[in-house]
Amino acid sequence: MEGIAGVSHPKPTSRGDSGYPDAVGLMVGEANAAIEGAFDGGATEVVVNDSHGGMYNLRPADLDPRARVIQGQKAWSMVEGAGPERGVDVALFVGYHARAGHPRGTIAHTYSGRPTVSRLNGHLVGETGLNAMVLGRWGVPVGLVSGDDALAEEVAEWLPWAERVVVKDAIGGSSAASLHPSAAAELICDAAAKAVQGAAAGELRPLKVDAPVVIEAEYVNGVCADHAAIVPGAVRFGDRGVRFEAEDAVTAYRGFLAGIRLAGIVES
Repeated sequence: MEGIAGVSHPKPTSRGDSGYPDAVGLMVGEANAAIEGAFDGGATEVVVNDSHGGMYNLRPADLDPRARVIQGQKAWSMVEGAGPERGVDVALFVGYHARAGHPRGTIAHTYSGRPTVSRLNGHLVGETGLNAMVLGRWGVPVGLVSGDDALAEEVAEWLPWAERVVVKDAIGGSSAASLHPSAAAELICDAAAKAVQGAAAGELRPLKVDAPVVIEAEYVNGVCADHAAIVPGAVRFGDRGVRFEAEDAVTAYRGFLAGIRLAGIVES
């Protein structure tokens, strides 16, 4: 939801906020635009993974009936439904945001508010790169990423072959200059069609990360890092850092994600 046009402040992304229903409506609009574009581009099946917050935001009755939707808390988070032998040809990332610690990205974070910075093999990374890494291990390329212009800069580094749709210009962590929802939907629809066509033509490639795969996160305080570091194989570094290293992307991701979740149970 944080990367949707018209969502520029963290409060409406929370279920209890009065602006949340309107934010859901905007989220539904961009999801439907991606679905429409995917089918226009030749897709025969579309699966939508509702991945914001508790992961049960989208109103199923308002979604394009040609798509299926996965909702609820999932062990594999944002990559649920795209695992080995699922037959997924391309992933479309809609409503994404910049990495934790980005100086300008709107509502920038990495999975939760607990990490202050995250790195993959020494390079700054956010949810886009980490999710693409797992999908890449499964042979699935990312063909589209939509969000603000700060995110587009990340995408250019990690996924230069993907369609980059800028639906708003980041002004700061709690502000942005957004396109009208209809204009954003039109851009996403067109880019989704191109992404599906590009995947069919073999023009996209899965993200490959050299082994060993090292994911590092620095947390808001030491107790969060203590909890994240209890994952087998995790190593503390510095004042608030936790490093997880593995020989393959999926194992590294599992360790990192488990750490994020453990850090999240610390009372703030």
